[in-house]
Amino acid sequence: MANLLDRDVFQFQLSAIAEEMSAALRRSAFSPIIWDMLDYSCAVFTAGGELLAQAETIPAQLGVMGHALQGAAREIPLDTWREGDVLICNDPYRGCTHTPDVVLFSPVFAGGRLVAIASTIAHHVDIGGKLPSTTAPDNLEVFAEGLLFPPMKLVEGGVRNETIFRFIEGNVRNPRACIGDLSAQIAGCRTGERRVAELSDRYGRERFLELAGECLDYGERYVRNALRALPSVVRRAELLMEDDVSSPEPLRIAVEVTIGEADITIDFTGTDRQRRNALNCPLSSTHSMALYAIRGLTAADGPRNEGGNRAVRIRVPEGSFLNPTRPAAVGNRHFAQQAVADVVLKALVDVVPERSSAGSQISFPGLRAGGFDPRGGPAEPPRYFILHDIIGGGMGGFDGGDGLDAVDTHGGNCGVLSAEIVETISPVRVRCSELVQGSGGPGRQRGGLAMRRDYEMLADDLMVSVFFQQGNAATAPWGAFGGEAGRPASAVLNPGRPDARSLSTKAIGVGLRRGDVVRLESAGGGGWGPASERDPALTARDAGESYV
Repeated sequence: MANLLDRDVFQFQLSAIAEEMSAALRRSAFSPIIWDMLDYSCAVFTAGGELLAQAETIPAQLGVMGHALQGAAREIPLDTWREGDVLICNDPYRGCTHTPDVVLFSPVFAGGRLVAIASTIAHHVDIGGKLPSTTAPDNLEVFAEGLLFPPMKLVEGGVRNETIFRFIEGNVRNPRACIGDLSAQIAGCRTGERRVAELSDRYGRERFLELAGECLDYGERYVRNALRALPSVVRRAELLMEDDVSSPEPLRIAVEVTIGEADITIDFTGTDRQRRNALNCPLSSTHSMALYAIRGLTAADGPRNEGGNRAVRIRVPEGSFLNPTRPAAVGNRHFAQQAVADVVLKALVDVVPERSSAGSQISFPGLRAGGFDPRGGPAEPPRYFILHDIIGGGMGGFDGGDGLDAVDTHGGNCGVLSAEIVETISPVRVRCSELVQGSGGPGRQRGGLAMRRDYEMLADDLMVSVFFQQGNAATAPWGAFGGEAGRPASAVLNPGRPDARSLSTKAIGVGLRRGDVVRLESAGGGGWGPASERDPALTARDAGESYV
């Protein structure tokens, strides 16, 4: 019992370290995409690259970090890492995800031996590229997606490589924010280094390593035992997502999930080939979101470490848009990775209904804007700004209740920027942020409501892009067990005016002027069970709260 208690206490201590890393990064970051939207993650790994503990932020990034660590270690062997080093990488074809998500690693030594690795990943609001905020769905190659960092030492032996920092400053639109956010990531890594070293000193190096192994083994047993409680079945599902860049034909994701006695195989054979656009999804992100889905269905309450992933095998055909070949663009991979999670959950919804939901919004509506802010004083030169905002939508209904309203589901978990922040950092006014009446799919448990946000431009010649998914009935969030689909997402320029027009799901680099208004609406969640079986009291409540 003492050993079990030591193991569980140790796991919580590691998790507390990851959370302290998260606090250090967030509180020292320069960009609201990090300190308000929370688009970053922190984790602690073994020296062998297995995830030991994570902070509760962005699931999609956490699953990528291990791939990135393996990629870095292949090119810069671990025996060449030294105390005080910080390595950087953001190359999607070296284990990372899209280029704005920059990954840092710092080694932790005890008695001269590498015992762990602290890591941070953060979404940089701009890392270069042709558009403000870097990513553009019509890019054809990864080389158009801003700066690419192969694994290299950003800090060596505690000394910053100022050449790298100066190079970054010269190639991004907001160098102060980018360098500030990198420094915040380093602060997160240093926090992890100190705390893990202290923990190793407390237990002793050998006991520390022994406990780390016990935590991982327990994570594996937990997931395998959860799988043993499920029937051995094979399930298939498909999901469509808009292209609207290189082709009018939607992209198709196909999956076959096989549950064995104590393991599970996820096979994406049949998924469409990669396309000439930036909607392709790197292999690391595909793996990350498939693992997220399985963890949610089998071990949501279990230990959050790499051990459980040992029970999962994932097959993704090379050259598909979920495993593209270099140099295919991948900057807008977040649409595909969200769909990866949703299609795996769809395949298993009848196998694990108590842990499942109907289709959730993975529309990920986002507005990106850049240009000169004219609001400074007469003696001040115009300041270049970058705005990157996303809005949540409806979670699918589930067996225990209605779906949540206006949330970022699955791998996202980002917050919407507050109106005050939007209006402080940019010449853009938020005219409304509200729930969309009747947008949740009807069902015994209805889908969660979508969100609407109107943005008014307060300056001329702004470069604005609007991207979203689930914009039609074929791609809208699916209903389960007789529930109905949620309402699709949409975007409108100048709603209610004579010049109003609908925007494509990929409206790229639209030139807007003062007074123009962009309305974003996310998708509503799918319904669960027949609407005819809904409790009349809940129906009355929905009407009273103006949900319908």
